[in-house]
Amino acid sequence: MATTITHTIQPRHSYPEESLPESDGKPMAETDLHREVMIYLLFALKEYFRDDPQIYVTGNIFFYYLDEAGERQSVSPDVFVVRGVEKKTRRIYKMEDEGKAPDVIFELTSPKTKMEDLGNKKYIYTKLGVHEYFLFDPYGETLQPPLRGFRLEGNDYAPMVGARLSSEVLGLDLRVEEGKLRLYNRKTGERLRSAEESEAERRTIETENLRLREEVAKLRKKKP
Repeated sequence: MATTITHTIQPRHSYPEESLPESDGKPMAETDLHREVMIYLLFALKEYFRDDPQIYVTGNIFFYYLDEAGERQSVSPDVFVVRGVEKKTRRIYKMEDEGKAPDVIFELTSPKTKMEDLGNKKYIYTKLGVHEYFLFDPYGETLQPPLRGFRLEGNDYAPMVGARLSSEVLGLDLRVEEGKLRLYNRKTGERLRSAEESEAERRTIETENLRLREEVAKLRKKKP
């Protein structure tokens, strides 16, 4: 993605939250396909964890943290999930206030961001204790295979292996199907739907319910 790590060098705790930048002025995604994947991940994950008040799903907002020198830094992951924090609307994610780093981060990579995603960001996420880190290249231009995953083991990331990667934290399988990243419930095998698929299913159900009501009404009219 086009977002890059922003270094806002400030003395420890001296930068008021209300003055922290909330945007870098860059577009949400580099391409239509990158945006589609991001929207799918955000919708699917939010729906999947909808009933859990202590799981927060977001993306493309500034995540602020303090580095080893106590200086404030920021990064803007494409999508991330945090367990054990309140599900609420946030303008930024400030690690020192929330008490923990994200548990899972997704980055949608491209030729422009590959080195940053596999280099500086990967290093930062390791140091902050992000348990799982997934990289997906929607066009397959820079990553082969286009989906890569890392799991924190000790103080470093160990690469996941296999065409179908799994998230232990989320309880989901990740698959690439026809060039698109899709999530599956590991217990049921059910694929997490996109917003469009959910809307189509809702309309189908409404249409079927209407048809049934009309049939019942006709049967009642026929009764003597």
